Amino acid sequence: MSLNSLKDTLKKDFLGKLEVSTCYQPIVHLVDGRVIGLEALSRFKFGGSLVPAIKIFQIASDLNLVTEIDCLCRELAMRELPVGFQGYLFLNTFPDHLNSTDFHGCDTVKLAEEYELDPKRIALEIAEVERVKDINLLRTALDRYKRYGFLLCIDDLGIGYNSLQVLLELEGMLDFIKLPRELVAGSARSKIKYQLLKVLSEMSLNIGAKVIYEGVEHEEDLKLVVQELGGQYAQGYYFSKPLPGQEVEHLQIKVNIKWAEKNLPEGNRLEVLQLDLEERFGNFLRATEKLAHRYVVLQLGQKEYLIDLWKLKHSVGDMEKNLYYYKPLKDVVLRMDGLFLELDSVPQLTTETLKVQKLYHALISSNQPVFVRREGGEIYLVEKHLLVKYLYERLSQELLQRNPLTQLPGNTALQEKAKEFSEFGQDFWACYVDLDNFKAFNDAYGFYAGDQMIKKVGVILSSFAQRMEGKVFVGHVGGDDFVLLIRDIPVEELVRELLELLRELQEGLLEFYSPEDRQRGYFVGKDREEKLRQFPLATVSMALVKGSPDMVDISKRCAQLKRKAKSHPGSALAVEHLNQILTISS
Repeated sequence: MSLNSLKDTLKKDFLGKLEVSTCYQPIVHLVDGRVIGLEALSRFKFGGSLVPAIKIFQIASDLNLVTEIDCLCRELAMRELPVGFQGYLFLNTFPDHLNSTDFHGCDTVKLAEEYELDPKRIALEIAEVERVKDINLLRTALDRYKRYGFLLCIDDLGIGYNSLQVLLELEGMLDFIKLPRELVAGSARSKIKYQLLKVLSEMSLNIGAKVIYEGVEHEEDLKLVVQELGGQYAQGYYFSKPLPGQEVEHLQIKVNIKWAEKNLPEGNRLEVLQLDLEERFGNFLRATEKLAHRYVVLQLGQKEYLIDLWKLKHSVGDMEKNLYYYKPLKDVVLRMDGLFLELDSVPQLTTETLKVQKLYHALISSNQPVFVRREGGEIYLVEKHLLVKYLYERLSQELLQRNPLTQLPGNTALQEKAKEFSEFGQDFWACYVDLDNFKAFNDAYGFYAGDQMIKKVGVILSSFAQRMEGKVFVGHVGGDDFVLLIRDIPVEELVRELLELLRELQEGLLEFYSPEDRQRGYFVGKDREEKLRQFPLATVSMALVKGSPDMVDISKRCAQLKRKAKSHPGSALAVEHLNQILTISS
């Protein structure tokens, strides 16, 4: 038997024993639970046994059958799609297959025509972008599919070593970007994952792509996606496992994640007008005449539009009404795009964007008079002037809560931060920092020198927080008492860092003593009984305890530990869970 005959026999045997079926995992709109898309996922049986897809494609690659298997998967995904489904169909494909003549866009168009699917509802999901060797060739291929009307999606952004380069090269072409389950799953318990998701989300939205968060399995991660990242689309086992077409057709999903932010600008709940793509423009005009508010959301197929009814009334004259009255809405939207504003393009309010600095930049950079926030399946419109007022109140509140000497946050901010850290779902630590013998120093050297010493402590602690890259929150509770709230640092590493901080404080505060006092190693001052005695120079006491949402509880436990630390000569760190006092050598 020749080599070619052997290969043909192996191919026939492989294809003869291979069974392929399609399941669909829903992609969910996080406002109202609508299924806006289905990702087609192929399932393989070989000789009657389930086999992972990656193994099937490895064997297919060895037999030069990848294109045949890929085409079969695409055809099955279109054929088994629930009849009448109006959302997007996401089809996985590999970058090197896109350039294959067998995957030419025309073939896919013929399949779509055969199963009566609009290419504008089909998203080619480019998987394994790390395999892209020639980005220019990939872009040329994608240009072809875009001309046919297909949508494009990059899968697992941020995982492959060159996925960001691919993103940059495909700017302006992408309709969707999927952020990987490796980052989404567990993001509520990982500051690193959260920060990466935030950066990738902002980058994706800035290039005009809709972001889909994959791998949502737990409510705490869903809350983070909705409340912190302002996410609108997600998929994962929290909503549904992949299902056969006949089961996913009747799937109903509820999403009811509330905002964590309090005292928000009230805003107005928007009415949602649901119409079919083929609905006539005249019927739309009649429907809006019954609405009392200025703004309405038009849900047209899988898209949402914000419509200013005042602008609509004054901009559409008799000539336009007569011209478009009997035309389908899907055509009118394209011709009158200035009146139909895609809701996703309106600035979105999230817990993250309501932070003072982010909100300030959002207000000065947006030319829209309104912002949108989503909560519990409802859409709220907040006018810009209300947000300006809200920003002013927040700024005033923050300034009032800061210590006038160090400009560090005070007790109220510490309490809020402790609650936030607790709600974030992670263990955290609280460290009290107290200057030893500060009253005696203040009496001996004067209040000005005392104020300068406290300012110096604030600077050193703030520098420490910056080195810890956002893992430390510094507060000044008054006088010479400071508090550090710390998370995402293993306790062994944290103890080492705090001992080094203790040394830095001790060395930094020596500059406030006279040369004579530094030379003899002590200064003379009055104790609490007004008696003169010798005091050591620049010693600091710290107490490290497990964090809790109640700062009163933290304060009580730290007070007990501080007394133990102060009983030791020199600077000392008392650690609650170790039940020991750690000191530094002078």
